[in-house]
Amino acid sequence: MRVVPDLRALLFPRTIAIVGASPRNVEAVETTIRSGVTTWAVNPNRDEVAGLPCHPSVADLPETPELAFLLVNHERVEAALEDAAAAGVRAFVVPGVGAEAGEAARPTSERLAARARELGATLLGPNCMGTYAPDGPAAWIGRAPETTAPGHVAVLCQSGSIADAFLSLGGRVGFRCVVSSGAEAVIDAADIVDFFADDEETRAVGLFLETVRRPEPFAEALARCAERGKIVVCLKVGRSDAAARAALTHTGALVGSGRAFSALLRRYAAIEVEDFHELVETLEIVGRRRWPRGARIGAISESGGECALLADHAEAAGIPFAPLPERLAAALRVEFPNFLSPGNPLDAWAVADETVVYPRSLELMAGSGAFDVLLAQADLSQFRDPTNDEWCELTLRTLGRLAREHPDLFTAMTTVHSADPPRPFQELARELDVALLRGARDSMRALAAVSLRRRWHPLTRACAPPPVADLLRPGSLPEHESALVLERCGVPVAERRRARTPEEAVAAARELGFPVVVKRDGPAHKAREGGVVLGLERPAAVREAASRLGCPVLVARQVPPGAEVLCGMTRDPAYGPILAVGAGGGDVEELDRVALCAAPVERGIAAELVAEAAVDDPHGVVSDTLVALSRLALAYPKIASIDVNPLIIGESETVAVDALVVCD
Repeated sequence: MRVVPDLRALLFPRTIAIVGASPRNVEAVETTIRSGVTTWAVNPNRDEVAGLPCHPSVADLPETPELAFLLVNHERVEAALEDAAAAGVRAFVVPGVGAEAGEAARPTSERLAARARELGATLLGPNCMGTYAPDGPAAWIGRAPETTAPGHVAVLCQSGSIADAFLSLGGRVGFRCVVSSGAEAVIDAADIVDFFADDEETRAVGLFLETVRRPEPFAEALARCAERGKIVVCLKVGRSDAAARAALTHTGALVGSGRAFSALLRRYAAIEVEDFHELVETLEIVGRRRWPRGARIGAISESGGECALLADHAEAAGIPFAPLPERLAAALRVEFPNFLSPGNPLDAWAVADETVVYPRSLELMAGSGAFDVLLAQADLSQFRDPTNDEWCELTLRTLGRLAREHPDLFTAMTTVHSADPPRPFQELARELDVALLRGARDSMRALAAVSLRRRWHPLTRACAPPPVADLLRPGSLPEHESALVLERCGVPVAERRRARTPEEAVAAARELGFPVVVKRDGPAHKAREGGVVLGLERPAAVREAASRLGCPVLVARQVPPGAEVLCGMTRDPAYGPILAVGAGGGDVEELDRVALCAAPVERGIAAELVAEAAVDDPHGVVSDTLVALSRLALAYPKIASIDVNPLIIGESETVAVDALVVCD
């Protein structure tokens, strides 16, 4: 069993030894010194670095440090680790052994990892930037900006340059820490996210991922974050559209590795973003002490064009601006007669003195109780004419005051400018705990992501496995056996009979009652291959269809027409069973209208998934089918995929009319 020691000594050490401290890496030395933790330098060839006395070895230090920061080249790093380990150190940050090591990088990393595991030690890297806490310890390969702000957002980046970009945000997001994990030779994203889940000072987690090395422990770490009410915001790059199992099932064709990862995030109520700027804006929001509690949004701006821009992006993001309540619109007109037809967003430019109309309009909007989020858009830029600063500052201060006066209201300020806001505005926004956002699109997407964030559905006790083991065999099960699997899980399937001759088909039709369907008795996609004959109302038609298709055939009750829905499961090789629901029928792969979620799925999350797919489920059968597929997938790993396509939703019943189970 893989055992990872407590990561506190790695990420938040009380004492640090910088091994290999020299003028060559003085920026890293100065960053560690500035962090305020007890720091020693180790270099047998120097007296001091950056005013820090040097010791010949780790064994010569006054006490055993909790962390060794190994600033040595790849030829010396193994000896440096052994020296520190002999002195009792069990936590290491190794920033090197990257491209500079050439062909030696991989074998050196493997030996370091093996030795660390042998010692029971933690090791960050190799080939990473390190770890940095704005109000705590730092082992960072470079000079971290002093403007990086403390807070409760913990960030993990597998990219060193992206990690460095987080530290250069000018104080916008308040960080608990920023961790650059690099090659993850010993500890990986799953370990670090698991630590964040337990860390009391972390309220939100930001992830920039290139790969997930251990999907199952990573999922467990996401679940622990969700259980503790911590929002996880993730940007994953290097996604692939390659389908895991496209050959035999519709579901397999719709679920590629990128979508499977999205389905995993969806199961554990994590927020997924598509771009670094969107990630930053979302973390700025969850970095505030208060988070949006709903999606009713009101805004004020200084331009009609900017109002339209906000409105367009808000609607695209799923949080459209509703018209102002008539009572609020009337109150605005009374106070400011130049508001001839006040809208939402509210264009207040030139209506009255800016130092009056913006604060007062926001007060009226907040007092109306019509909004969960109150946004002010102002052209904040360090390069803008500073004569606008007075009313912009009053607006920002008003947002801070209104948030204090209205506990259910989330306030934010955004700008269309791409340049940083003036430094005083950044500092004031942090002091007031007002989110300071940039860009209409990214701001609206971020506000929507947090305002509409999914609920976490904890798992209940495990159920007994469905009794279908006797039906499962390698390959594609015939439709009759596939339907039996579903029926034993409680999924309603159209009644059917297997017929070996045309006369048996006629007898089955009479028993079932006309009209009936006759199908070729085989597994995959029979309708596409002309293997299904619908709407047979006479014995002669049944006999002719059975003869033409070639017996044996299936004869099934004809279900009245209705909305057609796909429910499916495919087993992703990395992320396990992925459930899918969406519009069904023969053209499902072209329509591609599905909602996905990783198993396990229980009734609450299944119902949410059905709603997300815009599927009507009047009898609850679609949700129940998803739960049944989840139970099957978890109980029987040999099941590779399942298609229920379609379920037909009629006035009085919802019934599956086709099914396919594929086993490894």
